[in-house]
Amino acid sequence: MRGRKFLCAVIFVFILAGDSHSADKTPDRRARNIYQLFTSVNPRLEQASAKRYAEIVLEAAEKFKQDPYIIAGIIVHESTVNNKAVSKGGDYGLMQVRWNVHEKAIKQRFPNVRRANDMFDARTNIFFGTEIFRDCMRKSDGDFRKGLMRYSAGNTKLRDKVTATVNGLRAKDRGTESRITKADETKRPDTPRAETPRADETKRRADDTQRRNSSPKRERHQSEADMIISTLLRQYKKEK
Repeated sequence: MRGRKFLCAVIFVFILAGDSHSADKTPDRRARNIYQLFTSVNPRLEQASAKRYAEIVLEAAEKFKQDPYIIAGIIVHESTVNNKAVSKGGDYGLMQVRWNVHEKAIKQRFPNVRRANDMFDARTNIFFGTEIFRDCMRKSDGDFRKGLMRYSAGNTKLRDKVTATVNGLRAKDRGTESRITKADETKRPDTPRAETPRADETKRRADDTQRRNSSPKRERHQSEADMIISTLLRQYKKEK
C-alpha cells in the first residue's frame, strides 16, 4: 500500500514538473518577440516578470483592438520596462500614466485603485495605458504616429523611437516568413535556374564547336579519308 502511494506521489510530481515546464514556453510568436525585447532593454528584469508583462500586453491589445507591438514600444521607451518608474511630472509605472490627469477615470475604471502608487501594478497600468492610447488613436483617425504624439503630449523623440521599435518587431515577423518562403522555393524541382554570363559563353562555344565538327566540309573530308584507307587495305591484301 505504501509502495502504491509512493508511486502515485512520484507520478504527480512529474506531472507538475511537466506542466511547469510547458507553462514557461510562450506559444505566441508576438509574445515571444515582446518578451525578448523587454529582457534585452532591461537586463535586470526577471524572466517571469517579462513573460507576464508580454502576456498582459497581448491581452490589453486584444481588448482595446490595438497593435501589441505599439504598446510594447511605448513601455520600452516610456519606462525602460520598469514598473516602479516615476517621472518628475507624476507619470507612473510601465506606460507612465499621469496620475494627476487621469486619477478620476482610473478610479472609475479600477475601483481597487486608491492612490498613485497603485499604478505600479503591471496589469492595471498596461490596461489603462492601452485604453488611453486607444482614445488617442480614435482622435488621430487610426494613424499610430499621430496617436503616439497625442499619447506623449507632442514628444517627437518618443514617437520616432517607438515607431522604430515597432518597425523592428514587424520586420522580425516578416523576416521569419520570408525565410520560410525561400526554403519552399528551393524545394521546387521545376524552379528554373538562372544561367550566369560565363555559363552562357561556355555553352555558346560548345555549340559552335559542335556545328564545326558536323559541317558538310568536315563530313566530306572524313569520307575521302575512309576511301583512301579502304583502297590501301585492298592493295595490301592483294600483295599478300
